[in-house]
Amino acid sequence: MILVSMLRAAAALSSLALIGAVSTAQAGEAITVFTDHSRILSVDRSPGTVVVGNPSIADVTIQGNQVFLHARSYGSTNVIIMDEAGNELASYDVTVQTGGGDNVFVFKAGAIKQTYLCAPDCESILHVGDEKDYFKELASQQKSKVSIALGQKSGESQGSNSESSPAQ
Repeated sequence: MILVSMLRAAAALSSLALIGAVSTAQAGEAITVFTDHSRILSVDRSPGTVVVGNPSIADVTIQGNQVFLHARSYGSTNVIIMDEAGNELASYDVTVQTGGGDNVFVFKAGAIKQTYLCAPDCESILHVGDEKDYFKELASQQKSKVSIALGQKSGESQGSNSESSPAQ
């Protein structure tokens, strides 16, 4: 009789432990971040897997128990953080909003949009949705600036090497 009671108690404890490990997914915590900003998401244990619904809107990097959320482009997505065993540690509904307090959008002739960061002086910045030629020129200038900062010579790409490959 005592053995049966002990077995029932052990079975009940095992069931409770199993229920805790396989909890149903809850609605994600809502997070709002401005484009080109990051936010730290802390979890109890080291993440094993992090799933981002749309990596063009937001992306992540992991360091220890922290997940760094990077807002790429405006829109909505979700982030699910799981441990090594595949159990959900956290879930977030992420909204990435345009700009911030220092961003200024200038509309010319109705449809031409240009974006500036004014803090305190105004400088042109790249922003999805800007007028095509404006965006293209700024992108070219920024690419050149990055190439110079990386010590690349004119016409050299980031992935090129100094050896020439034979013609095929």
